[in-house]
Amino acid sequence: MENNDSNVFQASSVVQAMHDKGGVIRALLGGTDAMRAAGKTYLPKWPLEDDDGYKARLNASTLFPALSETIAQMVGRVFYRDMTRLDIPDAIDVQDIDAVGNKLDIFCADWFRDALAYGVSYCVVDYQRGDGVSTMADARAQGLRAQAVLVKNAQVLGWKSERRGGNEVCTQFRYQQTILEEAGEFGTRAVRQVVVLEPGRRRIYREGAGLVDDVTLSVGGQVLDTVPVVALYTEQVGFFAGRPPLLELAHLNIKHWQSQSDQDNITHWARVPLLARIGVTDSEPVRIGGSTIDMPRDTDIRYIEHSGAAINAGAASLEKLESDMRTAGAKLLTKSIQSLTDSQAKDEQTREVSALKMYANRLEDAVAQMLWHFARWLGLPDGGRVEISGNMDIDYNPAVTMQMLRELHNDGILSAETVFCEAQKRDIISPDLDWEGEQLKIRAGGHDAGWRPDPVAN
Repeated sequence: MENNDSNVFQASSVVQAMHDKGGVIRALLGGTDAMRAAGKTYLPKWPLEDDDGYKARLNASTLFPALSETIAQMVGRVFYRDMTRLDIPDAIDVQDIDAVGNKLDIFCADWFRDALAYGVSYCVVDYQRGDGVSTMADARAQGLRAQAVLVKNAQVLGWKSERRGGNEVCTQFRYQQTILEEAGEFGTRAVRQVVVLEPGRRRIYREGAGLVDDVTLSVGGQVLDTVPVVALYTEQVGFFAGRPPLLELAHLNIKHWQSQSDQDNITHWARVPLLARIGVTDSEPVRIGGSTIDMPRDTDIRYIEHSGAAINAGAASLEKLESDMRTAGAKLLTKSIQSLTDSQAKDEQTREVSALKMYANRLEDAVAQMLWHFARWLGLPDGGRVEISGNMDIDYNPAVTMQMLRELHNDGILSAETVFCEAQKRDIISPDLDWEGEQLKIRAGGHDAGWRPDPVAN
């Protein structure tokens, strides 16, 4: 890949293949509007269906948001509790990690959401840009600061890598952005630009203008010897390349989109009985008006109604698809033997963990790498790390398990506080409530705090 204005805007073949694989994910996450815009890509035209009929059917189709809701639920599980920050220097502003007001937890949730959707997402740790900035000393003199830049999967255009000391490291990273430029006195226009990062160098190419910025990146008088980018993987298929972990769920969601369209169509026609004339030729007009019907001799007229069998079969098929989608999404919570590094395993009793837990461990590692890049910009020896302790186990039926937990409490095996926490895990109690606060409220209301074991019958 050459870095000239002619091809800097083009995605590499590896990236293009990755984006093609994620096309179905992007369409589904775009909701009903995006699916309708995709047209025949995901909703084929029926044989003998005319254009007007297809357009009407397409515009009446609605998406069952199984994929987007599953991703939202899984992200919510990982960030059910705030990340624990360990040894993060005060110089790293975790309350505004990206210099646009997002806290570290919010930034990481967005980063994880993109990685969960597409298999890999990226974070660049960069310095804010300013006029006349050619070195990091210039940046500091202008009061500029390090910032985390979320580079979503769809923004990436390409990368280069080489092996150093047995490890593959990034030597070039290209991604695209959209910026707003002034257009006249009151207007603005969106302009595409590409950022090219290399060790000690950052270039910016702008559509229609070519190379507009070329900055040397140095720390402590030394040219930066790394590309400050971190890849967060959920499903890795190569260096900086990933595969959507919920791709099978996406395919089921597409099947549901098509089947739902069929079901809506047949239901529409079944609701409207057809008036049939039997024994009538074209030369024998039939007049229907008010409550009077004039028919030729030896003819018959009747309403023909759908039996409903196909409708019931379609409804059963949709229910089966929805069940299959729930199963596909829940697989992220099913424990299995995973290949974990020693750092990822941590205090796990075994290496049998859920896929979601493994993804959360990978996020911890990625955040530690990101903080390390922050520390380098700031001239610090270490950037610290985080720990994630969300709700990443499969949920059992709360109606059943809560009764079991209550019985364990009554038997003196579990504390009331533990039961309280378990109820929060099952979304029975709001996560905004806390044990101590609720006990104060109970006492203020004149009630004894905490549950007590049921009395033993004589």
